[in-house]
Amino acid sequence: MTAAHAEAVRRYYDRNTAAFDRLGQGGASIHRAVWAPGVTTRAESFHHVDELILAALPSGVPDPTVVDLGCGLGASLMYLAGRAPIRGEGLTISPRQAEGATRLLDGAGLADRVRCREGNYLAVPDDLAGTADVVFSIEAFLHSPDAEGYFREAARTLRPGGRLIVCDDFLTPAAAAPGLPARKARRLAEFRDGWRVGSLLPVERVAAAAAGHGLTLDDDLDLTPYLELRRPRDRFIAAMVVTGRPLPLRGEYWRMLSGGDALQWCLLNGLLEYRVLRFSKRS
Repeated sequence: MTAAHAEAVRRYYDRNTAAFDRLGQGGASIHRAVWAPGVTTRAESFHHVDELILAALPSGVPDPTVVDLGCGLGASLMYLAGRAPIRGEGLTISPRQAEGATRLLDGAGLADRVRCREGNYLAVPDDLAGTADVVFSIEAFLHSPDAEGYFREAARTLRPGGRLIVCDDFLTPAAAAPGLPARKARRLAEFRDGWRVGSLLPVERVAAAAAGHGLTLDDDLDLTPYLELRRPRDRFIAAMVVTGRPLPLRGEYWRMLSGGDALQWCLLNGLLEYRVLRFSKRS
């Protein structure tokens, strides 16, 4: 990341993670709930994407190495380690998240198999190069101002034949087309600003960037229909945003709320899709 953008993302998570953890319903998992077919409980909804990653672990490998680029508090790695004999590594741009993840891993008795540390996924530590059977990012790719750099480092981290899973928001073809109406353009801009977005791209452009680094898109799964949108709390936040828009509110928490409201609006109005992309690295 550029120094300025990296600092903005770091500040965003340093200042907001406690609120995500406190106000969210997924415990240490600060990702979105996905009520896909077969999901029957709230706990399952917060770990549906984790289950997709679990299913991608290679068979026949006794202790696969899994790397989370943008690991947050390490919840996904902890979930995976509780269900498979993985060795996990996580990188987060936020020192507060790294500290919190380390405490949670120690408390769960997983510190011997899983480690989370502060780091920039556009410069993955050399000790991780070529080690991973699976690399994944959940709601972290879009923070990168350099999609090419993200895929370069993800590919460098993977072993030949390894798999990359990216779960995030992507532009729809309609949103990527020229001549977007002013209101839709404004809501996308509010999302970009509020959530410190660096790479907001349509899937075909993402696939092309990945292909340039030896990564083939094998599967593209749309989870948008299974998201919880416009819950009562979301409607309350939307009303706050409308009321507060004329006011000079510029704090990190306010920008996060405004960006989240814009995200929901864009998902509901066909500008964004929440998708899981699964790639494989050529041998």
